[in-house]
Amino acid sequence: EHAAVLKEAFPHLAPRQARFVIDGARVTCGGGVAPLDMMHAVICERMGADFARRVSDWYLHTAVAEPSDPQRASAANRFGTNHPALLAVLEKMETAIENPLSRAEMASLAGISARHLDRLFLKHRGMTFLDTYRQVRLRHSRRLLEQSPLSISEIAFATGFSSPGHFSRSFKATFGQNPTDARR
Repeated sequence: EHAAVLKEAFPHLAPRQARFVIDGARVTCGGGVAPLDMMHAVICERMGADFARRVSDWYLHTAVAEPSDPQRASAANRFGTNHPALLAVLEKMETAIENPLSRAEMASLAGISARHLDRLFLKHRGMTFLDTYRQVRLRHSRRLLEQSPLSISEIAFATGFSSPGHFSRSFKATFGQNPTDARR
C-alpha cells in the first residue's frame, strides 16, 4: 500500500514486494505483524526451527508467514467482490494512478463493454466507475500528503489530476478539508 508513496519520494529505489527481507547484516519489514515473521526467520536461522516455533508460540503467533507471502490481503478481500472483471479493473486502478485509464480502456482490459463495466460498479460497489477511480486516486493522494515531501502541485499531477485546483476541490469534497490542512 505504501510502496507507491516510497517510489514517489525516492524514485531511484526499488522496493521489494516481500513481507520482510534479510540481506546480510540488514533486515527490514513492513506492517505490524511482519516483524514477528521476520524475527521467527532470524531465530530459526540462528537457533533452529524447533526453538523458533516455541518462541512464536510464546507470542501467540502460530501462523508464521514466509518472506514471499503477500504483504496485503487479496484483491477479493480488499474490495469485497469475487467478480473477475471487476477485480481486474480495481487492481489496475491501484497501479494506473498518475495516468488514469479511460472507462473504455478499463472495460477492454477486463474483456467487457463499458456499459457492462458501469453496471458492475453500481451493483458491486454502489458507486460509478468514475467515482470509484477518483476515490482510489484521492486515497493515494492523502497518503502522499501524509508521508511524502511532495508539493500539493506535484501530488495533484502524481495522482492524475489536471490541475492543483481541481485536485484541491475534489480532495475537500471527499475528505472535508483542504490538502494543505490534511498535511498538518
